[in-house]
Amino acid sequence: MKQIPDPDIWCRRNAQGHVIAVSRQNMSTPEAKAANWEDAAPYTSEVDAFLREVSVQSNALSQTDSDLARVLEDLIDALITRGVIQFTDLPDAAQGKLMERRQTRANLTYRLQLLPQDSQEDNGLI
Repeated sequence: MKQIPDPDIWCRRNAQGHVIAVSRQNMSTPEAKAANWEDAAPYTSEVDAFLREVSVQSNALSQTDSDLARVLEDLIDALITRGVIQFTDLPDAAQGKLMERRQTRANLTYRLQLLPQDSQEDNGLI
């Protein structure tokens, strides 16, 4: 269920109608309209998309976090495989997180294996 923004959230649009700014400034409706602000409530999904885009742009490191997490998982697996460290050398919290990720990846791999491998197996249906 989408949450409707507070009436105190305003958005501004460009000439093409795209949301280009969002504000939580406390102002009356006449003040907002005089400054070309609109009530954001009718545009919840557009405002959400704008805020997500701004968030990603403002934190470039967040874009690489999931990739780095996978690199670290692979590094830990390589160190364990070569006997440099033991899985049990890791803190309990780290062990739990790694096990959870491994289980999730295994489940996803299993689900993907349920799909046909090539177009001949699915009788030409897509």
